[in-house]
Amino acid sequence: MSDKVKKPTSSNGLFRPIAIAASGVMGIFFGIAMEKARVFEPMVIRDQMVFSRFIMVKMFLSAVVAGQLGFLALSFLAPKKLHKAREEYACCVYRRGLFDTAIGAAMLGAGMTVAGACPGMVIIQAGSMVPNAAFTIGGLLFGTYIYASVHDFVVKFFHRPAHHPRSKVFLDQVAGVSAPVLFASMSAALATIILVLEYFFPWTSEVPRPNLPGTTGMMMHAWSPVVAGAIVGSLQIPAVVFIGDTLGSSTSYVTVCAQPFEDGLTSGMVGYLSAYKRGTSNWWQVVYIGCAALGAYISSSNGIIPYDATDVAVQGVPAVAAFLGGILMIFGSRMAGGCTSFVAVPAMNTPF
Repeated sequence: MSDKVKKPTSSNGLFRPIAIAASGVMGIFFGIAMEKARVFEPMVIRDQMVFSRFIMVKMFLSAVVAGQLGFLALSFLAPKKLHKAREEYACCVYRRGLFDTAIGAAMLGAGMTVAGACPGMVIIQAGSMVPNAAFTIGGLLFGTYIYASVHDFVVKFFHRPAHHPRSKVFLDQVAGVSAPVLFASMSAALATIILVLEYFFPWTSEVPRPNLPGTTGMMMHAWSPVVAGAIVGSLQIPAVVFIGDTLGSSTSYVTVCAQPFEDGLTSGMVGYLSAYKRGTSNWWQVVYIGCAALGAYISSSNGIIPYDATDVAVQGVPAVAAFLGGILMIFGSRMAGGCTSFVAVPAMNTPF
């Protein structure tokens, strides 16, 4: 693997219609689930960061549990496909160490708090017509160019050397246990945490606006974050089976930013971007988040809010905060190798 740019295990030049179609369907389900969970709302995200509301953490932990159970099933039903997906993920994170992961995570967390979003959830905000979501997306794209321009510096001074072994990328490898055992034990432990949080902080008391009595399904304004999280986590199964990868969103911004540049260079800003320009392995995320915006729009258009509810409109953040937060989020997520919409969900990676 080059120390300059990504070299995924799948071919960048290969176009697979089934994978693209699966990405679109997955994106719609993702958009619906995220919108119904209400975790995309900027104030909900900010409240989670100061631990005054727990919808977001319950939703993501539920997604991790569902994802781990999905991996557990795939480890028996489709072990080769699961191994390929883990390798695809490992090739992008195995050189990260504790230091660059910590710095990237801190920048991502700061950006999320400032913008009230994350690289994946801002797309849900756009589909749900949240004010100033476009400024956050603009910050993400601008921040991508900033990160690409200093990527070689980050690799040189923060990442592990290119010859660093990939033998201990995942938590099961570090702990010395089989992956199925880890999947099952992690699922049980995290499910317990979810039950405790739900006992002390019921989701119905934390959603910004209540459901209209008698509404069901898509007509509900909000779903349980546990149910929505389970839907998101279960999307790992088609991602592994049809795409050979795990869920993600931040790469889509790099792919979009790469389009104005020619291929061929292997270093510098253009060299970094060119590795993400073509192929299903890059474009599936663009299709995925595009359809996620559509799913969010469909969900928000069908949800019914009680007429006597207060704060009916979703409150956005100021444009400057949205833009600056977007820059911090994408820089941090690219440096650390993931964003919170999917962190821990893919494969329990660890920088050890």
